[in-house]
Amino acid sequence: MAEPKVIEPIVEPVVTPPSVEETPPVVETTPSKTDLLRELSKEYDINLFDAEGIKKFKEYQESQKTDIQKKQDELDIYKTKETDWQTEKNGYVAKLKASELGIAPDKLEDALKLAGGNPDNLTEVLKKYPIFKSTDGIKIGIQDKTGTTPPNVGDETAAYMAANSNIYGKK
Repeated sequence: MAEPKVIEPIVEPVVTPPSVEETPPVVETTPSKTDLLRELSKEYDINLFDAEGIKKFKEYQESQKTDIQKKQDELDIYKTKETDWQTEKNGYVAKLKASELGIAPDKLEDALKLAGGNPDNLTEVLKKYPIFKSTDGIKIGIQDKTGTTPPNVGDETAAYMAANSNIYGKK
């Protein structure tokens, strides 16, 4: 008979976990503008804390641009000017159209919003909302509430001279 085999128990070595020291969380701080200026001043050997240094730095940046970037900058400037001009033109067109339709000047902005910013749509807005129509009409020149025009400067002078004929009288 064969001898019975003795099974030995498996003993695993005990591993102690390494001591865990708590490390403080890493907090990223953003450098202040002053710190950034100091770093740039050191890097480019230019004092960015005075006007002359800033001018030199801008010249350096401009010299680093390619021709395409310079042309793109010019194009952006022209597009901005064109947008401003178009906005101004649309304002004048809207005012002209509003005066033709008899829309009160103080109500023009609201009417334009309802027209979607398009002066050509003011006619439809006026049909739908007649409250925008001015009841006074368009007045040109100086008028008072009664509708009479005040005398102009020449008339006032003539009236004064007639009233004081002893000074300006006929000889």
